[in-house]
Amino acid sequence: MADSDNQERADRILDAASKLIVHYGYDKTTVSDIANEAGVSKGAIYLHWKSKDEVLEALIFRESDRLVEDMLARIEADPDAGTIFSLYQYAIVTTIANPLIHAVMTQDVRVLGDFTRRWIRANGGRAEEGNLFRDEMVKQLQEANVIRADLDAQMISYIMGLIRYGFLTVHDIIPPENTPPLQEVGKTLGLLLEKALEPEGGGDKEAGRQVLIQTLENLRELVRQFKEKR
Repeated sequence: MADSDNQERADRILDAASKLIVHYGYDKTTVSDIANEAGVSKGAIYLHWKSKDEVLEALIFRESDRLVEDMLARIEADPDAGTIFSLYQYAIVTTIANPLIHAVMTQDVRVLGDFTRRWIRANGGRAEEGNLFRDEMVKQLQEANVIRADLDAQMISYIMGLIRYGFLTVHDIIPPENTPPLQEVGKTLGLLLEKALEPEGGGDKEAGRQVLIQTLENLRELVRQFKEKR
């Protein structure tokens, strides 16, 4: 079978796995279920991966790649993408738009069961390396005059992480029908952060844009390296 055929089949299997896992949860989804949804035999799945865990790992890697590509496309197309507002907006919007990555980010037990915790333990906590809001990125944005330099970078990244996690998990506490649209809430949060963190004069948007692009390129390389080690 040609490589293109193998890739098409692998993508079809991963599409099926994503649909079932997001809807029914990882624990309730079997390899047989995935095979039936993808229109292949169980044996065809095992030609690509040794276990259901490996299928989900491959799916997480693929969706991580897609999320980074989505953010890069948005940033490269937006001349104002170098602001803290745009960064926060795109990070939130792309995560919400990808149900599987949203489940991974929030360690959603309903969707993933204990898989994420087991995966993080098995990999020494390396999942944290994929966190966009890290101290180093904040320092680079401070040096680029996008974020105020008089504030502690570690504190800023910690607070931004708290806000983002709260944003992604708010429906666990407040029912969706009692909250405004999340994208509109994201815009307001982004504006508040921009007002609080933007330097006097508005900062250097182009320098900030380049920092964000480089950060995402680094994340893409991290995903690639991590995938090769599996």
